[in-house]
Amino acid sequence: MGLHNELVHDPRFKQAFEGVELFGVAGSNGSGKDTLLAMFAELGYFVFNTGDSLRQITTAVMGTTQRGGNDSPTGRIANAQRAVYPGGMVSLGMIDYWARILHMPPELRPRGLAIGSIRAVGEAKTLQEFGGKLICVDADPQARYERVVSRGRAYESRISFEQFIAEDDAEMGVSETDPTKFGLAQVMKMADISLDNSGEDVGKFVAFARQKVGLDG
Repeated sequence: MGLHNELVHDPRFKQAFEGVELFGVAGSNGSGKDTLLAMFAELGYFVFNTGDSLRQITTAVMGTTQRGGNDSPTGRIANAQRAVYPGGMVSLGMIDYWARILHMPPELRPRGLAIGSIRAVGEAKTLQEFGGKLICVDADPQARYERVVSRGRAYESRISFEQFIAEDDAEMGVSETDPTKFGLAQVMKMADISLDNSGEDVGKFVAFARQKVGLDG
């Protein structure tokens, strides 16, 4: 464990990211985070999808992808990782980029790195300390619920609206003070760029997001 911690606190690790375009994506469940990550991928960014990573580990260990805050299966896995890295998913995404890309010559590197999604204050702070911009997206709860059910993931396809809202509230962590635990409400307040995705036209949302983030060129 000591070696993991030494890496992310080594000044050379931070220096390695000088000049790297870095973005973090946060938002409520079903708000459009994956749409934003897909946008970054299409624009030539390397994307580290923390949700995919957590679902893969949680399925292997617990046989489920249930979410819903610190005591949920995915929450327990995420918090175990944050116990080692206060920067949590951001640190893991940056380590992945460091190991797989930063040894490459500049002409063979992606345009930058996009990490999503971020759910703890410690993750958001780490992103911003490395010069990254935090993009937060939200949408109407009913619209988000319908998107979550329709995307067909095994657990979410059967979830009730009431359970969806309960899990949503748990991940918001309104009264959470530990920066390594779920605290999405506090993370959303730290946004450099805030987006609303309550509409039904994905194309318009992506165009609006590109403009707000400054990626039209």
